[in-house]
Amino acid sequence: MKVSTMRKQSATATNPLQSELDVSEPVVEVIEAIERDIIRSRILPHDRLLEDNLMYDYDAKRHVVRAALAELQRLGVVVKPPHLGAYIRRFDEQDLEDLYHMRRVLYRAAVRVMSFPIPPDRLDEVSMAMEAHARAAQTGDLVRIHRTNMTFHRLLYGLCNNPYLAESIRRHDWLSFPARAYGVADVEALDCACREHAAMVEALHDQARDRLEALSLDHMERARSIYEKKFLR
Repeated sequence: MKVSTMRKQSATATNPLQSELDVSEPVVEVIEAIERDIIRSRILPHDRLLEDNLMYDYDAKRHVVRAALAELQRLGVVVKPPHLGAYIRRFDEQDLEDLYHMRRVLYRAAVRVMSFPIPPDRLDEVSMAMEAHARAAQTGDLVRIHRTNMTFHRLLYGLCNNPYLAESIRRHDWLSFPARAYGVADVEALDCACREHAAMVEALHDQARDRLEALSLDHMERARSIYEKKFLR
């Protein structure tokens, strides 16, 4: 789909990525288009991202494409080795293990320092984010599914009340996107993710720290398994 068409479809809505990253709307639209094509496997790990091709595919100007690639590089989704152009990050087995080890460390740390009981207003925020992701899962809007998932995680692990830890989790959510992406379009994985989100919210209500920690660690493994089967086996 051309970016100009997507612009018309979302012109009346506030774009959450634009406000979060402080980039212009045209840059947001190209980022979203690349994001969508990664999820759909139209862009695969280590595929070269050629400016001319992206300009044509997304009906975008060169400076917009360059800005989008620069932002994705900052987030860790795109890598630009010297003299080789831009690529989607690809993980070998050791890279993937190192990344997921770090994610497990961060998630476990966040859950362990949460102060129970959770204040009702913040618990409501997490519950509403869970419901928003569940609704998005019914729409087939891949970018919205991914973004609402990240919002749920941001609010959930933000309950640790440590901004440095919460930002590290957010950073690693983006770093892991090239590995997690293929779970977004997988119907079975998405259905499981929705159920697991609901179970996490229930654990918060029950003040069940050990259960929440186990759910948090198990939750990330399905998307990792999809990536391993698709690219490493």
